[in-house]
Amino acid sequence: MAEQRVNVHIPSRPAVLDSVRLHNIQLPLPAAPDPWHRPGKSQPCAASLKLSYSSAVAAANADDVSLSLDYGKLYRRLEEDIRHIGKQTETPAARHMISVEGSRREEMLGADVGQDVRLIAGVVAHCGLGLLDETAAGVRRMAHVHQHRRRSSTSASVGTQAQARAAVLNNSASASSSPGAPIDDVFGQCEVWLHLPKALLRAENGLHYRSVTVWGYRQGNMASGDLIGSDRCPVVLEEEFRIEGIRCYCILGVNSHERVEKQAVIISLEFKGPGQLAWGSTVVDTYQAMTRAVADRVEETSFQTVEALATFVARIVTMDFANERVTVRVEKPSALAFVERSGVEVTRSQAFFERAT
Repeated sequence: MAEQRVNVHIPSRPAVLDSVRLHNIQLPLPAAPDPWHRPGKSQPCAASLKLSYSSAVAAANADDVSLSLDYGKLYRRLEEDIRHIGKQTETPAARHMISVEGSRREEMLGADVGQDVRLIAGVVAHCGLGLLDETAAGVRRMAHVHQHRRRSSTSASVGTQAQARAAVLNNSASASSSPGAPIDDVFGQCEVWLHLPKALLRAENGLHYRSVTVWGYRQGNMASGDLIGSDRCPVVLEEEFRIEGIRCYCILGVNSHERVEKQAVIISLEFKGPGQLAWGSTVVDTYQAMTRAVADRVEETSFQTVEALATFVARIVTMDFANERVTVRVEKPSALAFVERSGVEVTRSQAFFERAT
């Protein structure tokens, strides 16, 4: 069940949008989903992030590192935040993410951060967006000092941070595209990828998760230009779950030799959609039991076509485990001698099977 919704404004993408990336950060999680369902067990995790902002123009023009985002600091801060997962009594950014519709998942407020992959990704996104804020504030302070030195003591002072944010919101394209524009924190987006390779016993490649989080602004104060930090909130635009490498053995194929002995099939499941909605909670609540059920039931099957097997799996995932939609990929490693894998991919929804009955 979602909490009461709030009206949220998401700034448009600036004309100039640059990014800082960290790829395959090895982050041992102090507590994470455990394949044996043991609480509080540490797990390996590979994380990647792409932090997008407007922009690196000033740093490039001046060739000045003080005007850029420090990805070394980003890594160190992220490593520290992950190391202390669960030790804080509250992780506001991770627990108070909202959807683009302005809703929030109540069940995430009391969840163990380490046991919900969405909250782990929220910690990563908050770390990236927080560093963007810090860097932009530092650049503004430097600009103010330099400007003050050029002006006399009677000159007018620069505008407040809130006014600067409001000006960019009203005309973000022209502000971000101007030559030498400094880093701006009105628009911030952090795309996060997580891979937990040992989260599932029956999936060789484990659990993958991806999310895209941006800064949103509560619209109640937009008219007055009041854009102080307390009126900002992380908005999850989209998210994706992938379960990869469910290896099963079953009779599959039309050729006579394929009807004699079971062969390996590799099944992958993908779920994606808008962030922070009910469908994501369903995946989080069911993926352990769902993966086990798919593996067990596929091994009892005897289909002639890969399409029929993929549809069978999709029916289990949607009808038996109440997931709204799934993309199923089924591959046969042994079908073709000089092809590593061959197979099909289908996308099916609950509505598809309900109409078929």
